[in-house]
Amino acid sequence: MKKIITLLFLFVLNISGSQVLAENNQPSSGTYSVSAIPSIHQTEGIESFFDIRWTPSYTEKFGILITNKSDKAQTYQVQVNKARTNKNGIIDYSDTSPELKSSKYQLTQMIQLPKEVTVPAGQSQKVEGSLNFPQASFNGILMAGIHVSEKKAEDNQSAVSNTVAYNLPFVVRGDSDVRPKAKLTLKKVSLEAFSSTQSSLDIGLSNEEATLLKESRFQAKITSKKNDKVIVQQSSKLDLTPETDFVYPVKLPKNLPAGDYQLVLKVTHGKDNWEFKRSLHVTGAEAKSIQQRAGVKDYSWLIYVFLILGIIILFVILFFVRKTRKRNKQIEISNRGSKRKRGKGWKNKDE
Repeated sequence: MKKIITLLFLFVLNISGSQVLAENNQPSSGTYSVSAIPSIHQTEGIESFFDIRWTPSYTEKFGILITNKSDKAQTYQVQVNKARTNKNGIIDYSDTSPELKSSKYQLTQMIQLPKEVTVPAGQSQKVEGSLNFPQASFNGILMAGIHVSEKKAEDNQSAVSNTVAYNLPFVVRGDSDVRPKAKLTLKKVSLEAFSSTQSSLDIGLSNEEATLLKESRFQAKITSKKNDKVIVQQSSKLDLTPETDFVYPVKLPKNLPAGDYQLVLKVTHGKDNWEFKRSLHVTGAEAKSIQQRAGVKDYSWLIYVFLILGIIILFVILFFVRKTRKRNKQIEISNRGSKRKRGKGWKNKDE
């Protein structure tokens, strides 16, 4: 019994210890490993990823260490990508899309690293990189990620790969501790597929300033304009990366009917508050698409079947009623004729 309790305790401890932050999402095993070699301006106490203080007119030197654990030489691809909050509410460092043109400083262009590096079997290799700071001071936060993956042979590019990729977050904090005032804007709202069985109302938002909106609270509500009935209520807590367009999906019920609705989205970050309202119309075709995606069977055709059957039954009933009346009328006429004949016969007999 003691052994069982001990094993259960170790199992729970292992689960709780396996949870990691979005900023430190490294695989635990594989044929290779990647680690950060911080610069002299690294924030004290942070070792697993880059967190560097902005230093005007300075070229920051840093590196990454790639360890090849396999028994043959391997080439690795190195990419610097913009950090983005994805549709699942997770900070993603693997998106290769370019940064917003409106960004004054694009960290993906400021960081210089080799695109590829080959590491001999069973060895480690340091990959040197640099970060060039402009002359001006900076009071915001920039976020990117160094994405490292194994380079596959050209004839195997289309094959499904289970190879892990490493992401080293790269954060640059301004030399001024005063951060710019947060600015969150609504760009668009559209009905989309959240998954193969779920539809969502995708709310396109933009964090326009170079500031991280950490643990922002989202509260979304969709009501029917017909009767003010609440159709959906959803709340979330997300980290919004600086200068990023992102999508906040509100999951829709599988049997959402066509009609007019009102969306209200409230976002809170510290003392900053935003409220967005948008009217939307769900067409019959869109409602049908939502139901089909959710696997809701459409039985509306049964209405027409029952209507046709009802009409047929009604005609049959009317036919038999009419036929019965006609037959009864003929019987009645026949009976009247018989009575007249019998009446005349008796009269002749009496005479």
